Amino acid sequence: MKQGLTLALTVLLVTGLGSFDANAGRYEVRKEIREGVREVNREKREAAREVLRCKTRKCAKREIREGYREVAREKREARREIRHALHDNRHDRWQNNNDNFLTGVLVGGAIIGAATAIANDNN
Repeated sequence: MKQGLTLALTVLLVTGLGSFDANAGRYEVRKEIREGVREVNREKREAAREVLRCKTRKCAKREIREGYREVAREKREARREIRHALHDNRHDRWQNNNDNFLTGVLVGGAIIGAATAIANDNN
């Protein structure tokens, strides 16, 4: 009974320690997505303002075309930044995977040793 509890606690602790790095990378990706959406919405508002300022039909057409172009440019830039953030996240996880595994094994071994010592001490 005590060994099963010790093993379960050890597994939970080791998996919890390993997930911090992955969460940091996901945060960066979500941050880039939010920034991209914010920039696209800003361009849409700016385009709508410019169209409302126009007095002639020709001016309105020009501003609508320019607005579409700017919104498309912001969408491309957002996709590119998100793609780079995803790539950096994958690259960082790949580079640090060996270090994280070794650290996890060492920490897990220390936790198992401490938990076993505590369980045996109670006997």
